[in-house]
Amino acid sequence: MTVIDEVTLLRACVAGRVLRARDGEEMIVEGRLVRELCRRAREEMDPRGLAIQGARIGGDLDLSGMEVPFPLRFTGCAFDRPVRLEGADLHLLVLDGCAVPGILANGLRVRRDLDLSRSRVTGDLGTSASTSRGAAVWLCESEIGGRLLCLDTVIDSTMRAVQADRMRVGGTIRLLHGFEARGGMRLLGVQVAGSLDLTGARLTRPDRGLALDLGDAQIGGSVDLSVGSFSKIRIHWGCELTVGGGRALDLTNAEVRSSFVIEEGVSVQGTLRLAGAHIKGDLTLRGTRWSLPETSSLVSAQGVVVDSVVDLRDMEAVGGRLRFRSATIGGVLDAHRARLRNPGGEALLLQQAVVGGSILLKEGFTAEGRVLLNRCAVEGRIDCERGTFAGGIEAVSATARGGMRLRWAEVPPLVDLTGASTTLLADDPARWPRDSTIAGFVYDRFDGVWDWRARRDWLRGMAPFDAGPYEQAARVFRQHGRPTEAERLLMEQRRQARRSPSPGGRSPRRMAGNARDLLYGLTVGYGYRPGRVLWLLGALLALVGVMMLTPAVQETLRATDPRGNVYAVDGRLVTVDDVTAPADGTATASGRGARPGPCGDGQVRCFDPLFYTVDTVVPLISLGQRATWYPETRSRAGALTSAPLNVAGLLGWLLSTVVVLSFARLARPV
Repeated sequence: MTVIDEVTLLRACVAGRVLRARDGEEMIVEGRLVRELCRRAREEMDPRGLAIQGARIGGDLDLSGMEVPFPLRFTGCAFDRPVRLEGADLHLLVLDGCAVPGILANGLRVRRDLDLSRSRVTGDLGTSASTSRGAAVWLCESEIGGRLLCLDTVIDSTMRAVQADRMRVGGTIRLLHGFEARGGMRLLGVQVAGSLDLTGARLTRPDRGLALDLGDAQIGGSVDLSVGSFSKIRIHWGCELTVGGGRALDLTNAEVRSSFVIEEGVSVQGTLRLAGAHIKGDLTLRGTRWSLPETSSLVSAQGVVVDSVVDLRDMEAVGGRLRFRSATIGGVLDAHRARLRNPGGEALLLQQAVVGGSILLKEGFTAEGRVLLNRCAVEGRIDCERGTFAGGIEAVSATARGGMRLRWAEVPPLVDLTGASTTLLADDPARWPRDSTIAGFVYDRFDGVWDWRARRDWLRGMAPFDAGPYEQAARVFRQHGRPTEAERLLMEQRRQARRSPSPGGRSPRRMAGNARDLLYGLTVGYGYRPGRVLWLLGALLALVGVMMLTPAVQETLRATDPRGNVYAVDGRLVTVDDVTAPADGTATASGRGARPGPCGDGQVRCFDPLFYTVDTVVPLISLGQRATWYPETRSRAGALTSAPLNVAGLLGWLLSTVVVLSFARLARPV
């Protein structure tokens, strides 16, 4: 063991060489000797100052209130007692790889850097700056002209790791790589000319308080918390992050084991990066103001995981978008009264996001820019009640299991719900834009408006025509016991399909098809009004029935038995035993026997006008009348009777077929 005396220490400092312990030997330097050395004038010392390596600093190292005009470097040293630097004025202080039981440095002034890299600082020191809490490192009211460096530093405390209220740093604060603070870091009112960089840092809070408290802080550069681990981060009201066009706060791939909160009133110029971060509590940006992003995103949170709520209420964002692409949010995303202004671009992007609660874009929410919810999955509802979407809203292939409330305050310029699905559709059909696309949009029921005429006008107002939305609306009406309304919508679908422009123009084939479709609609309502055909069939039956009751028509009817005898409705006219046929061929001179009865004495089926009418008009039923009795066409009267009967049979076959097909169509589900 070597105890360094004052002379040896002075010689090393005057020569500008490092005072090192020999291999395997313990070297002790008393703290009081270091203090005495620091009282000497600058002219006596080498500009490289005091450098001690591998020593144990015995007793107190108390430089409180002293002015030390040369650098102090301690490398790999172990301090017996806390280092006291309160009110000191130092040129440069390096504690590299040291073991320090606390640092009391309130009011410290360091003209260049304060370097605590690779050191381990422990303790719960109390000062008059706080009567209730202790800390391992005290830097309140301190001033550092250069940088505060803590690379791979570990600060361990059961209370606060660092308390540095109103500290001023002329350069950057770099708490990097393996930096670990086991206790809260309170940096209220700090002023940092450069950046605050906590890349890879790990902040924990044993007493469940804030891991990092930046209340009223002013940071001229960015705040980089990427790849770090923190228990809780809160940026208090009064803080300003002004890195216009740059990264104001970077939490890329960071882990926050509680909540990340930026309090109301905080103004941020620059971008908040949360890509790949995991926040195990809430993400709260309520009432904050954002502007001047690094690129196009004010909040860049691609792939972020937030276990609880994302609170964007009353937030104001200008000149950029909020990007939550592929984010996973365990609770609600609440954007009540948020004002997002990014004209011509995207205001809010939630593509492929998974939200365990609801997305609330309501009650004063305003987006001047597109809102994109494409392919997002929402366990709750998408609620746009009284929201304003000046740039339109897109939710292509989105899923909202709790329903969609689309009663916006103003009609947006476009709505695209292609392939989306939900349970409840709550909307005002009259307040949809004409530039709406809902092809493949699936929903289970309506909320409030079940008027089929309103739904018809809603679907009719969309361009270009698409048959799918009509079928979807009709399916909902039918499933909820409204088959008549469903049929009316399907009839409207066919009418709009006929009126929609054809890619091939007005070709003869297209015109013929339109005419056929028009006839189909007028007659049976495209198959949904088969009762209209029944009326036509009834009218045709009545017309043919009146015709068959006319004596002049009955006189032209004939029937033939198997032996070739010909009969009229009132008896036999021709027999096979006639030798000479009469000149007109319709009567014989057979007066040799009594005239048979109307049915040929039972040789043929009796003529019945009613059954003959049914047999003619309804060919789906065979009563034997039409097959037995036929008009005798060799006479003019018979030819005039045969023609309308054939026409009636053709019309009857056509109308009967339409009825059958229509009922078969109605038997299938919509």
